Amino acid sequence: MHRTIVALYDTRSDAEAAVRDLEAAGFDRSTTEIITHAEAVTGIGSAAGQDYIDTDYSRQNSGGFLARLTGWNVPERDAHVYAEGVRRGGALLKVRVDDDDVDRAVAVLERGNVVDVEQREAAYRTTGWSGYDETAAPYDETMAAEERTRYGTGLTGAAQSFRDVNTTDTTYSDSTARRGVDVDREEVIPVAEEKLDIGKRAVEGGVVRVRTYVTETPVNETVNLRQERVHVERRAVDRAVDDLPEDAFREREIEVRETAEEAVVQKRAHVTEEVVIRKDVKERAQNVSDTVRRTEVEIDDGRTGTDRPLRRDDDLER
Repeated sequence: MHRTIVALYDTRSDAEAAVRDLEAAGFDRSTTEIITHAEAVTGIGSAAGQDYIDTDYSRQNSGGFLARLTGWNVPERDAHVYAEGVRRGGALLKVRVDDDDVDRAVAVLERGNVVDVEQREAAYRTTGWSGYDETAAPYDETMAAEERTRYGTGLTGAAQSFRDVNTTDTTYSDSTARRGVDVDREEVIPVAEEKLDIGKRAVEGGVVRVRTYVTETPVNETVNLRQERVHVERRAVDRAVDDLPEDAFREREIEVRETAEEAVVQKRAHVTEEVVIRKDVKERAQNVSDTVRRTEVEIDDGRTGTDRPLRRDDDLER
């Protein structure tokens, strides 16, 4: 991923010095572009010592130099300051670097005479300036020299002048760079510290399933059954009948029924044992190890030449 860093200088020579510093730090000169007012209105820039046509500007020229800056994703308010600085004789340096090289490139540019955009905007507005006018005439060399004398170029707050953009519309935060503190103004650096907050959540440790099913087992038992049989037999006899019954010669019928037992099977269910399912809960101690981050503040006091951590009771005014 590539990013674009934009910096404003009061003179082209300051911008060229910044390019040389970048080359000395290992950056390719072809990734830099210096834009003055004449180049801004024509779309012709200077890279690696040669003039070239900025095709991105050609596509955006309907909006002029401001459109060119916002096309690099420079915030509109800052774009007005950059464009006005160029109109008043300044030079704009555009550097295209890899994402990992942004901090290193910013550190190199900070060592030069880069303009603090916030301070310059405030100075412009004290004179009634309200924004960049595309139709306004550029300053000549005499007016530009007077302008440089009026404002000068300080290093205080230089990092604020950098606004980087890239093709994915990701804006580089200038809070990662060093910033100066004006009079009657304070800068607040938050000191953060992480604390370890350990919670608990339930996770499945395993499943126990108990199921029942029915089986059939053959059973053989012996039972005694009673069965009746009727027997009819005829006997031959020869005896005298002295007293023959009066109904001896009448018709009659005798019926005798046989009975028999048969096995009748009945089933009765009864509980022979029980299966009990329950859960026991036990607690165990577990040691959790991790790391937490904390912001440390270090003071580099140029007055005393000391470099030490900042303590709560420090008072640098003493």
